[in-house]
Amino acid sequence: MQGFVEIGAVVLGILLRFGIPILATALMILFLRRLDARWQHEAMQSQPVDAEEAPIFSTLRCWILNDCSPEERERCPAFIEAIRPCWQVHRNGNGSLKEDCLECEILTQAPIPVPA
Repeated sequence: MQGFVEIGAVVLGILLRFGIPILATALMILFLRRLDARWQHEAMQSQPVDAEEAPIFSTLRCWILNDCSPEERERCPAFIEAIRPCWQVHRNGNGSLKEDCLECEILTQAPIPVPA
């Protein structure tokens, strides 16, 4: 009988030693997954669903201003990504604006973003 009590105490000690941290970790994972799902849902609610609902940065587009041909438009990243402003699409590799964009009417008339 004494052996069963000792074995039970060892098993209980092992369960407490490993079971509680595993249970706490599982509960934390569940909490973080639900929190992440809620944040993703909120982000999807605040973003436009398609290009028609996306903010229009300018009624004047660079391909119209530069009178681009249909062939040039098909190769132009600003025409392909019409949701984003053209000066964002045409940035240099280091992130700076191209010289042509600095004096462009589209960039100079763009609204200044207001911090949220």
